[in-house]
Amino acid sequence: MITLGFANVHADTIDNDEGDNGGEAKPSVGCQQPHAKPLDSELGSVGFLKNIAEHPESIRAVAKRLLTKAVAATESGEQPQCHAVCVGALRSEVVYRVEPTVFVAESEQQAMCLTLEDQTKLKPLHFGARDFASIEKLNDWLMEFSQGRGEDGKSLYAQCGGNCSPRYTFRIAQNDGKLHVNADVLCGQARDKTSDLYAVSTAIEWRCSAN
Repeated sequence: MITLGFANVHADTIDNDEGDNGGEAKPSVGCQQPHAKPLDSELGSVGFLKNIAEHPESIRAVAKRLLTKAVAATESGEQPQCHAVCVGALRSEVVYRVEPTVFVAESEQQAMCLTLEDQTKLKPLHFGARDFASIEKLNDWLMEFSQGRGEDGKSLYAQCGGNCSPRYTFRIAQNDGKLHVNADVLCGQARDKTSDLYAVSTAIEWRCSAN
């Protein structure tokens, strides 16, 4: 069973400076606050047969499609500018999130899952950093991780037990020709297994360093 998920991250701040092209505002990034641009969102099936066959609706195929497009987008298109007080470089990363679409009613949740939900909202389970040579290698790790296989997957399921469902935020940066990945996991309320659909989304997040 594939059980991918993600920790919700919101409220990225956008600062605007006046440009010289007719007064049109241009996005700029402060030294502490990121600028986020949503890219794509789809539903992906965690059904076993669809993922074995890499059906276009499988979460494996959706992940490959969205991640390939998102990684390419970090190198193309209009980029924000660092705020004038920042002296460091503009850095970008792909933010890849996945979560169940349907959860068991809260009244039917295990007490452990409710406790873990509160704990990992404040302090997510962290896994990183990992380097991968390609989208395909990264996707293989994502599938293995989500199924509790491999060193990282076993560690995850040791910390997120019972029928609790993990929800993930993956942050992916390109570095020396490799994909540098960190994962934060919110372990909490159990998903309703009558649905095999997960919500998958990508965004680009830019940050400026102060030094």
